Amino acid sequence: MVSKRVHRIALKDIRPSQLYLSEQRLVRTQQENENLEPLPVKKIANELFLTDGHHRAFTLWKKGRRKVEVYYDQDDMDWLEYLICVDWCRKENIESISDLKGRVVFEDEFEELWIERCQRMHESVEENMFKYIQIEEEMEETKKSDICELVIRSLPDWFGIEKAILDYIEGVKDKYFLSVNVGTIPVGFISIEEHNEYTSEVYVLGIVEELHGRGIGRRLFEKVEKKLSDEGKKFLTVKTLAASHPDKNYRGTRRFYSSLGFYPLEEFGDLWDEDNPCLFMVKTLGVNCKKGCE
Repeated sequence: MVSKRVHRIALKDIRPSQLYLSEQRLVRTQQENENLEPLPVKKIANELFLTDGHHRAFTLWKKGRRKVEVYYDQDDMDWLEYLICVDWCRKENIESISDLKGRVVFEDEFEELWIERCQRMHESVEENMFKYIQIEEEMEETKKSDICELVIRSLPDWFGIEKAILDYIEGVKDKYFLSVNVGTIPVGFISIEEHNEYTSEVYVLGIVEELHGRGIGRRLFEKVEKKLSDEGKKFLTVKTLAASHPDKNYRGTRRFYSSLGFYPLEEFGDLWDEDNPCLFMVKTLGVNCKKGCE
């Protein structure tokens, strides 16, 4: 069994991911030993939140604890559903566990107000998760930069060069920009650079890792390609790390672009630097990828 690395952090800095507490569960928790177990937390983009243990956290707060022991949750969870819950808390000004002091209810109310609400949300997400995910054009330069920085700094396995990060943060300001949000929480974006009347390029793209593989990137490209096709553009290009580099994360990135109908044109060994060979890929707009292309 892998031991969990425990950290000690301020309780006020951890956002809850539920809106109510059960009075009966609180009583049981308060009757437990003084040394309650560490709390499980998760950080996605800039959101640090509890994944469980809300009654323990509230009990610790009532006992006057201002710093608590936590461990980072590594379980394979549906993080979209957690982000939806965190967004609910943000919208109702639930910033920390102490904000739940007026939301302690009897167990039957807790089941109705919270458990049943989460179950309805779960069923709705399974039916169509894009009810909860908004993809919108962002016009304000500062917001473009903020979203870009927030997302790519959460992806160190893809964005590890500080100069490149700073260039992207500044470079997105004057480019077409779509943001991806779960309610009020930014979780991704795409930025497009215009080259000429025929060609545009994916300047930079990022989606928080916890939401990879959910079809969000594909939905982004559908919106981008429709816009560009409507403008008469013929080609969309992208530069990514070439296959001659062994990085496993970019192996998945190349598969993703290929699945969208991008084809490799040329590898450049010195466009970025010798340690990061660049693969230049292109897609003809208005032509969908045939079934089975990889």
